[in-house]
Amino acid sequence: MTQPSLELAPERPRWDDHAVTLVASEPLGPHRRLVLAMPSLEARFRPGQFLNLSVPGHVLRRPLAPSRHEDAEVELIVTPFGPGTRDLVALPAGTRLQALAPLGNSFPIPAGAAALVSAGAGAAPLARLAEELLRAGRRVHVFHGAPSAEDRTLVRAVYERLGLAVQYFSEDGSLGRRGYPTEGLAELLADGAGVTVYSVGPFALMRAAARLAIEHDRPGYVSLDVHMACGVGACLSCAVPTTAGQKHACVDGPVFEVREVVW
Repeated sequence: MTQPSLELAPERPRWDDHAVTLVASEPLGPHRRLVLAMPSLEARFRPGQFLNLSVPGHVLRRPLAPSRHEDAEVELIVTPFGPGTRDLVALPAGTRLQALAPLGNSFPIPAGAAALVSAGAGAAPLARLAEELLRAGRRVHVFHGAPSAEDRTLVRAVYERLGLAVQYFSEDGSLGRRGYPTEGLAELLADGAGVTVYSVGPFALMRAAARLAIEHDRPGYVSLDVHMACGVGACLSCAVPTTAGQKHACVDGPVFEVREVVW
């Protein structure tokens, strides 16, 4: 029997355009850790929610999900892969920016254990989720994939600081086992673990994790990193094909139950 899925947040969050300040920036291997001071943000980011951050010299903002939110400071993990993110990670501390926040829905907290499956900066929103899972007393299994050992610094900063034991998988075998994090998930599910599956990372990784959750009749959730412009449902650029028709990642997501997505 398929396990019932948890209810995702049904309402759109109340967002605003906040003046923020970049207060810290440091390298984490091929990624960059940015810390924003957001004193005007009253609500805490729920796990999976995101902000849409301005980048000087660029029209479009960049959607980013926090890995941590403490007091008035929000931590982001950014992987520079295009002109916008490359310019963003090059900004000096003290730079003032604008951020639409909080945006999107969030990951639900299960009644039992959870399995987190990530790759690269996909660890960021799952680390924020892990905080809430641990606070709720849930057992957390973590499987993280990377091309090489370069991601070790990232994982230490986001997962291991929480005291989590991480099973590493790398394409070249230099970090943990050679292979992919879904291999660890497959072994866990084959042992009959009653976990809820969460995955963030490349599309192929999330699809593989989703198929494993479905195959083993477990609830599963993904955060879809699709092209997004406005972040508030106005431009309709972030279309997601679902079993209920076309939805949009910024307002209907970015978190979706795995059976809802047309993979």
